[in-house]
Amino acid sequence: MAPIARKIKNDLIYCSARALMFVIQCLPYSWAGALGRSFGAAIFSLAGGERRKTLESIRTAYPEWNHLKVLDLAQNVWKRLGQNLFEVIRWIPMTQEQVVAQVARVEGWEHLEKALARGKGAVVVTGHLGNWEMLGGYLGRRHPTTAVAKRLYDNRFDDLVTWMRTEKLKVPMIKRGMALRGILEALKMNWVIYALVDQDTGKDGVFVPFFGKPAWTQSGIARIVRKTGAALVPAFMVRGEDGRFELKVEKEIHMPMTGDLEADVLEITRRYTEAVEAAVRAYPDQWMWMHRRWKTRPPEESQQLEKTEESRRFA
Repeated sequence: MAPIARKIKNDLIYCSARALMFVIQCLPYSWAGALGRSFGAAIFSLAGGERRKTLESIRTAYPEWNHLKVLDLAQNVWKRLGQNLFEVIRWIPMTQEQVVAQVARVEGWEHLEKALARGKGAVVVTGHLGNWEMLGGYLGRRHPTTAVAKRLYDNRFDDLVTWMRTEKLKVPMIKRGMALRGILEALKMNWVIYALVDQDTGKDGVFVPFFGKPAWTQSGIARIVRKTGAALVPAFMVRGEDGRFELKVEKEIHMPMTGDLEADVLEITRRYTEAVEAAVRAYPDQWMWMHRRWKTRPPEESQQLEKTEESRRFA
């Protein structure tokens, strides 16, 4: 797309989003969630590319499922995503206390407290599951917390999201690309680092199993915790059966120290990816299946594919 056309498109998206945000903030909170579910269902129906990616990812994870089961999960995923989006927008006029007061149940907080008692900080690893923004806000309410985040494609949206996290939820941001120094300083002060580790970013990673298939996974966090001795604790903010938020903090992931750095990094990454997978399996309709989690393929797999295609051409 030409730069001018891209700018016009981004301007239209931004202006439309701001108008929609104004309307949502005027609604009762329960209406925002209900309208968000309808919005998510509409996007699923209209956005063919995103729908295809969602269905493809679910089929990759659950090849034994029939089409109707895959389709039902995909629709529910988009409804949940729309609900989350509209509720987060509705938080804008609310205080941090009002936002985190929506967390109805907390399980396993003692695991994080025990980890922090060592005084070396803790990295809370999570995924795009449930409401990860609420997770950050809750952590920030209970203990000094900072989050690692990537920049969004449009600076206006990036500024808006950063404002929400920093000013509203009281969780300062460390942008990727200049994150290491900020993370190390925060861990020295025994802060919590909050990191989403469930996407294929295309760099700084290793292949580990995710739903039984090799997935390129961020390994920077594994290197940091091994170097600093910080605790590594999985946690997820999900919706319970009654629709209310539940925080689930799991036991600390203990790290191997074999003396082989790369082997240890691989094993640590495998362990926190395993924790994310278990949470996704428990709450499949609350994960962002539209992300192409298996986009990057192992070299040997790519080579085999090339050989297969070459054989077909000369057959």
